[in-house]
Amino acid sequence: MSAESYLLIIGSGPREYREELFRSLSGRRLWLFTDRTPTWQLDYIAGHTVIPQLNAARVSAKVAFLSEAASRLTASAAVEGVLTFEEMFLSAASQLADELGLPSLSYGAAENCRDKQRTRELLTAAGIRQPSFRFARSAEEASAIGAEFGYPVVVKPRGLAGSMGVNLVHSAADIEEGFRIATSAARIGAQRHGGGALIEQYLEGPEIAVDSVVVDGRLEPLYIVRKRFGPKPFFEESGQTVNADDPLLLDAELMAMIQAAFTALGLRNAMTHTEVKLTAAGPVIVEVNGRLAGDFVPHVAKLATGLDGAILAAQVACGEPVDTARRVRRSAAHQIAYADRGGRFNYISLPDAGSHPYLVASGTLLAPGATVTLPPDGYMARCGYVIVAAPSADECDASLAAAVRDMSVDITPSRDATL
Repeated sequence: MSAESYLLIIGSGPREYREELFRSLSGRRLWLFTDRTPTWQLDYIAGHTVIPQLNAARVSAKVAFLSEAASRLTASAAVEGVLTFEEMFLSAASQLADELGLPSLSYGAAENCRDKQRTRELLTAAGIRQPSFRFARSAEEASAIGAEFGYPVVVKPRGLAGSMGVNLVHSAADIEEGFRIATSAARIGAQRHGGGALIEQYLEGPEIAVDSVVVDGRLEPLYIVRKRFGPKPFFEESGQTVNADDPLLLDAELMAMIQAAFTALGLRNAMTHTEVKLTAAGPVIVEVNGRLAGDFVPHVAKLATGLDGAILAAQVACGEPVDTARRVRRSAAHQIAYADRGGRFNYISLPDAGSHPYLVASGTLLAPGATVTLPPDGYMARCGYVIVAAPSADECDASLAAAVRDMSVDITPSRDATL
C-alpha cells in the first residue's frame, strides 16, 4: 500500500463497541472523518479531519461536507476505500464512495435499506415474504391499520437503528401510545425519513441475523447470529450468540431468500446484517442493514469463527479479494446488563474471571453518576456486559448463564421511576 494511501473511515461510534474494529484495521493507514477531536482513536489512525457539521440531518448536507473534506485529502493522498460502521452515515458514505469511483453499497441501495418503508415495498414487489405492513402518518391512521391487521402489531420508526422506538402493541387501547413512542424516538434520533411510523403484523418465532459479505451483488454468508431481547413491549437486543457450525448456514431456502432480497434492494458491495424471523411458515425478513453488525457482534463472531468483520469490510471497500476462511470453530456470546428502573447509576458488579474459565471480557457501559432512562423516555439503560467463548454451544450457554448470574446493577431510583 502506498505511503500516501488511506482507508477513509467516517465516524467511529462508542469506544466500547468500536475500538476492537479500529484495532483490527490498525495495520492499514486510516484517515478518520469525525465530528469531534479524536481521543482513543488516535492509537489507530494516521490522520483525521474534524467536520463539526458531520451529524447534519440531511444526507445532501452530510455529503457536501464530506466531499469538501475528501477533496482536501485527495489533493495530497489517495483514498483506497470509504467505510463507515455507523447507520447514520451509511447513505452519505456510499454516495461519497460513488463520487470517488470506489466500491460501495451505492447510495440508492443504502437508502433502500435505511428507509424501512422502501425496504418493505421493494421486497414485497419482488415476492419475498414480508409481514403485512402500512405506513401511518397519524395515531388515527395507526388505529385503523391495527384494526385491519388484528393485534398484536409492531410499531416502528421509519429510519432508525438499534430498535429505538420499536414497540409491540397488544390492543386498540394502546395503539395511540405505541405510535407516540415510535414518533418520539424518531425525533430523538433525528429521523429524516418523514414523520409517522410503520405498522407491521407481528410474527411469532425466534429472530436471527445472517451476517454476510456481498461482492458484485453475490451473497456469501459468514455466520448466524442468534438474538435475545429485553422485556416487551420493546425490542432492545440484550445479547447475541454465534456458533461457527450453526446449521442454518446450510439452509438453502434461507440463503436464496436473502440473495433475492439483496438483488431487489440493489446491494452490490457491502457487509450486511439481515434480520430474519423464523416462523412456522418459513423465514421472513425483518430488516436488511447494509453495514457491519453493531453491538459486540463483530467481536463475538471473530471469537467463534475467526472471521474479522472489520477486515472483511475494509477488503470490500477497497475492492480487494475477500478472505472468508474460517480459522476457528467454537461458540461465543455476549449479554448486556440492563437497568430495571430509571435513576442514577452507581455501579455494576462483574463476574470474577478466575471463576469463569470461558469469560473473555466484561465491563461497564455507564460512568458512576450517569442518569439512567428506560424506554420510552430514553435509551440509556445499558449498564455493563460480559463476553464468553467456549468449545461447544452447550458450554457457551452454561458459561454465559453463570457469568450473568454474577452481574448486579446498583441504581438510586429517581422519584418517578417505574419498576
